[in-house]
Amino acid sequence: MKYFYLSVLLFMLASSAFAQTRTVRGRVQDEKGLPVPGATVTVKNSPGVGAISTETGTFTLNVPSNADSLVVTVIGYNRQAVAVADNVQISLEVAEGATLEQVVVIGYGTQRKGDLTAPITTVNTENMMKRTTSSPMDALQGSVPGVQIVGNGAPGSPPSVRVRGVGSFNNEAPLYVVDGMFVNDITFLNPADIADMSILKDASGAAIYGVRAANGVVLITTKKGKLNMKTRVTYNGYVGMQVPVNMLKMANGQQYTKFSLERRTTQDSNTVRLSSERFGGSGLNPTTSTDWYDELLKKQALITNHGIDLQGGSDKVTWSVGLNYTYQDGIQESKNSFERYNARFQLEARAFPWLKVGLTTYIVNSRTFVPNSEAFSDAYSATPLFPVYDEQNVNAFPEKFAAAAVIGREDANPVANAFYNYNRLKDFQVLPTLYAEASFWKDRLTFRSQINQLYASSLRSQYSPERNLGPGTSVTASNLRSTQERTTNYILDNLLTYRDGAGKHHWSLLLGQSTREERWRQTWVSADNVPAAEEFWYAGAQGARNANGYSEDGIRNAGLSFFTRGTYDYDNKYLLTATFRADGSSKYQTKWGYFPSVGLGWVVTGEDFMKGQHIFDFLKLRGSWGKLGNDGVNANAGYAIVSTGSANSAIFGSTADANGLYVPGYTVNRFFANVTWEVVTEWDGGIDFEVLGRRLKGSVDYYHRTTSNAAFDKPFGYTYGSVYGNWAEMVNSGIDLQLNWNDRIGDLNYSIGGNLSTLKNEVTDLGSLPSLMSGVFPYVAEFPNKIEVGQPLRYFYGYEMIGVYQTDDEIAKDPVASSYNATALSKIRPGFLKYKDQDGNGVLDNNDRVNIGNYLPKITYGFNVALDYKKFDFSIAFQGSGGNKILNLNRGKLYKASNSLNVDEAFANGFWTGPGSTNSYPSANAIADGWFKVGNSFFVENGSYLRIQNIQLGYTFNVGKESAQSTIRVFATADRPFIFTKYNGFTPEVSGWGYDMNVYPISATYSLGVRAAF
Repeated sequence: MKYFYLSVLLFMLASSAFAQTRTVRGRVQDEKGLPVPGATVTVKNSPGVGAISTETGTFTLNVPSNADSLVVTVIGYNRQAVAVADNVQISLEVAEGATLEQVVVIGYGTQRKGDLTAPITTVNTENMMKRTTSSPMDALQGSVPGVQIVGNGAPGSPPSVRVRGVGSFNNEAPLYVVDGMFVNDITFLNPADIADMSILKDASGAAIYGVRAANGVVLITTKKGKLNMKTRVTYNGYVGMQVPVNMLKMANGQQYTKFSLERRTTQDSNTVRLSSERFGGSGLNPTTSTDWYDELLKKQALITNHGIDLQGGSDKVTWSVGLNYTYQDGIQESKNSFERYNARFQLEARAFPWLKVGLTTYIVNSRTFVPNSEAFSDAYSATPLFPVYDEQNVNAFPEKFAAAAVIGREDANPVANAFYNYNRLKDFQVLPTLYAEASFWKDRLTFRSQINQLYASSLRSQYSPERNLGPGTSVTASNLRSTQERTTNYILDNLLTYRDGAGKHHWSLLLGQSTREERWRQTWVSADNVPAAEEFWYAGAQGARNANGYSEDGIRNAGLSFFTRGTYDYDNKYLLTATFRADGSSKYQTKWGYFPSVGLGWVVTGEDFMKGQHIFDFLKLRGSWGKLGNDGVNANAGYAIVSTGSANSAIFGSTADANGLYVPGYTVNRFFANVTWEVVTEWDGGIDFEVLGRRLKGSVDYYHRTTSNAAFDKPFGYTYGSVYGNWAEMVNSGIDLQLNWNDRIGDLNYSIGGNLSTLKNEVTDLGSLPSLMSGVFPYVAEFPNKIEVGQPLRYFYGYEMIGVYQTDDEIAKDPVASSYNATALSKIRPGFLKYKDQDGNGVLDNNDRVNIGNYLPKITYGFNVALDYKKFDFSIAFQGSGGNKILNLNRGKLYKASNSLNVDEAFANGFWTGPGSTNSYPSANAIADGWFKVGNSFFVENGSYLRIQNIQLGYTFNVGKESAQSTIRVFATADRPFIFTKYNGFTPEVSGWGYDMNVYPISATYSLGVRAAF
C-alpha cells in the first residue's frame, strides 16, 4: 500500500512540475516575411531559459507558466519583446543603418551576415534587374569585387567569369549551384526568378563544395512563397533596341587605294585598276567604297523580356509560379537571335508541425540561331573596292553576291558568309528538386533530404546550301550536320543540422552526405545534297550520308562526398567556422580528396574598450584558410593510348592500294601520368566596418591563392610526344575593396558605392620546364604567348617596338639595323619598325624577345550612384579594368598576309609617309616585309577601358487604397551606352587569352519597361 501512495505522490509532483511550464512555438521573420535564423529567444527576466531560431525562423521553447513575455535579440535588428502565446509570430525591424541582407545563403544553409568569417558577397537582386541582359552573370558585371566578367555580344552566349584570377590551364569557370543542383552556367535562368545570390570567393566559404570549388562558387536560390502571405502578382517587362556602339572604322575606298599603291606591288596596283574598270572610278577616286562592318551590322535589333510572378501562402503551404519570355535579336545582318521560355513552380507544405516537404521545378525551352562570327574577321580583311552585290556576276546563285576574285583578290564576302550560315540550336532543360525536412528536439535538430536532377537535351542543325559566289568560291553540294546532346545529372543530399546555445555561447554543427552522377552523350551525323526546305532536314531520309559522317561520344562520372561544418560564437564577438569535405570521384585513379578550411572572426566593436569611441559603429576582423579542388581537368586515362592511320605508318615507300588508301600503321604512347584534380590553397585576411553613423560601410580583403597540381600537356625533349599530368603551380594574390555610402537629405535618399580589385598572377613551377610556348593556331609562330616560371600566365612574347626608322642615316648608325642589312636579302628601309636591343649586343635575336603584355587585368573596378526623390528614382553605374593588354590579331594576322589585307582607319591615316610623319606606324610598304612579320609590341594594345554600364530613370505610381502593396513603376534604361578606350577594335572585352580575332561586337540597349506589383 505504501508503494501505491508513493506512486500517487510522485505522479502528483510530476503533474505539478509539468503544470508549471508550457510549450511555446513560434517563428521569427523580418519586415519582408523572410525567416531570421540564429535569433535568440529568451523568457523575460529568465535569460537562462531560451532557444535559437532555426534556418526557417522557427523555435520551440518550454517557458514557466507564469511567464508573460519573450525577448528576441539578433545582430542587425532591434531588440523586441512580445507576449507569450501558443503560436507566436515575431516580425523584427531592421536596426537603424543595418543592412537589409542579414541572412546570407552559404553552402548547404544560411548564416547571419554578422557571423560570417569568409568574404561572401551577397548580390542585390533588385539592382541586377536594372540590366537589360538575357544572362544573370552579365547583369553583375562590375558590381562584385574579385569577380571579372567579360561580356559576349552574341545573343544567348554566356559571359566569361573569373573569380580571383586564373589558377588553371583547363576549366576557369566557377561552380554554379541552383537550388542545390550543380550546373556549368546559368544562361538558362531568368534574372527575375532569382531570390538570393551569393558568391563564395575564398576557400573558407567554398571548401564545403570540395573538388568543384577551386574557381569559386555562385549560389542561387529561386523565388518561393511565404507563410501567411496574401497572393501577390508581379509583372516585369521591357522592350528595347540594341544599337552597335564603338563602331570600328576601316579604310574607305580612297584611303585603301592610297594605301595599296604605297605598297608598290603589282597585285595591289592591279586590284585598283580592275576595280575601276568593273565598278567605276579612276586612280585615287574609286567609285566603290564598301563599309563592310556597316553592311554586316543592323542599325538596331530588338530585345524584349516579359515575366509574371505569383506568390502566396497559408499557415501551412507556400507556393510560387513564374513564367517568362525573352527574345534577343542579334545585331549581325543574318539569321541570328535568341529566344527563351521559362517556367518555375514551387510548392512547400508543412505536413506536420515537425515535417515539411517541398517541390521546385524549373523548365526552360530555348532556341538560338548562332551567327557566323568569322564574318566579323572577314569584314576586317575585305577590301572596300568591291560591293556586296554584283549583277554582273552571272554565275552567282542563289543571290547575286559580289566576288573579290574579279579584282584579283581572295577576300571573302562577309555579308555572303553571314547570309549562308544556318546554325540553329534548340535546348530543353528541366531542373526538378524534391525535399523533405524534419525538425526534432525543440527545433534544435533538423534533418533534410533533397534530390536534384538536371535533364538537358539539345539539337543543333547546321545547313550549308549549294551556292556560287564566283571563281573559286562555289559550293557544289549542300550539307546538313545534325548534332544531338543529352545530359542527365542527379545529386542526392542528406543534411543533419544541430543548432543550440547557452547564455552567450552559440553553436551549430552540420553533417552532410552527397551522391552525384553525371552523364553526357553526343551523337552527330552528316549528309550531302540535302534539299534546302527545312522539312527535308533529316540526314537519314534525304541526301547522301558522308563516308565519315557519323560519330558518337559520351562521359559518365560518379561522385560520393561526406562533409561537415561547425560554427561557434561567444557573445556575438568571437567567431569560428570550420569545414571539412571528403570527395570521392570516379574520374581519377586517386579516388579521394580532402578539403579542410577554418575561418576566424573578431567583432571588435563588441568589446568594452570600444564602447566609448565614436569612430566605428561596427568593426570586424576576419581571417581564413582552406583547400579547394578543381576536377575540371581531363579524366585519368590509366592505359596506353594507341593511334592508327596513314600518318603512323612505318612502311616507307608504300603506295596507295586499289581503294586509294595507304597501308595503316600503329603507334603506342606508353607514357601516361596518374592525373588527379588540381588543388587550391588559399588564405584570406579581411576587415568589415561601418562608420559615420553606419552611413559608410565597407570591407577590405587580401587574398593569396596557390594552385598546385595544375594539369597540362608536358612535352618530352627531342620528341613530338607529350604527357598530360599535374605538373604546374601558380599563385594569384590581390586586394578586394568595397565601399558604400547611404544617406538622405529631406526627401532625397542617395547612395554612392564602389568596388575595386587588384590581381597579381605568377607561374611558380612548370614541372622541371623553365618555360612553355603557346598561342592561337595557326598564328603560334608569329604571335606566341609564353608560360614561364616567375612570370604571369600566357604573357605575350615578342620584340619591343621603340619607334620607326626615319632616315637612311639613322639606319646606318643603328647596330641592329646595320647587322641585319649586312646579311638579309630584304633590307631595312625608312618606315620600318625599330625594335629594342634588350641585351645590347647589336644583334636582334631570340634573347631580345621579352614580355610585351599580359591578358589578365591588374585592376578591375565598378562604381554607382543612386538617387530616390519621392516617387522618382535614378541610378547610374560604371565599370572598367586596367593593366591588361590585347593582341590585335585582326591587324596581326592580316599584315602578315600578302594577298588579302585591309587596314583600319586609324592605320590608314597614320602610316609612315616620310621622315617625321609618325613614330608609331610603319610605312605601307614595310608591312609586307619579313622584318615586320614577327611578334612585336606594335600588335599589342592597351586593353584598359571605362564603360557607363547602366543608366536608369524610374517613376512609381501607387495603385488603389493599399498603396504600399500595389504599385506600378515605369522606367527608361540605357545599358552600356558609352565606352572610353584607346583600343583599336569593337570592344576591349576579349575573352580567352586576350587574342582579338573576331569578337562579336557589344551593343548598347535603350529600353522602356514596367514593373507592376499587386
